[in-house]
Amino acid sequence: MEEYKHYKVGDIDVYVKNNVVAKDDELRIKAVKLLWKERLVVEGMVY
Repeated sequence: MEEYKHYKVGDIDVYVKNNVVAKDDELRIKAVKLLWKERLVVEGMVY
């Protein structure tokens, strides 16, 4: 797990690769639900 940084956000464990560049040093992870499907969306990654 050395290639990932670990963050604890409430009861959720978040693992982010070390080489990820975040806009304004911030990533947002949110759950999006469309009809009966739900998925996680990550915002703020710089490509």
